[in-house]
Amino acid sequence: MKNLILKWCGLTPSFIGEVIRITVREEMLKQREENIELVTNRLNNRYDIEGMAGKLDDMENSIQDLEYRGNNWDSIADKMEDLEIQDIVDEVTAQVDFDKVQELDDRLTELLAGYKLEVKLTQEEF
Repeated sequence: MKNLILKWCGLTPSFIGEVIRITVREEMLKQREENIELVTNRLNNRYDIEGMAGKLDDMENSIQDLEYRGNNWDSIADKMEDLEIQDIVDEVTAQVDFDKVQELDDRLTELLAGYKLEVKLTQEEF
């Protein structure tokens, strides 16, 4: 009689088995998610995973910054290759008044005339 009522309601044994399998599968997935969450929480409490992830992000940003700076050095090196030494010498020569430099050198020579520089090295024991 029970089977007849189940059949009349459309609840065949295969349908009931499928419902049970789905229910068990959902329960297993729920249990699996709970287990994953439990393990993740324990690991996070013990090893501070969030802090480690933040440190890894900081290290990644530092590496990217260093790579960016390396690319800047490459562009600076390219600019240096384009510079002409003679142009730099001409520019410095135009800015420096060599007569004043020579005059200063002469004055220092006169001031130091008659003086003798002595250096004495002594060893200290520690």
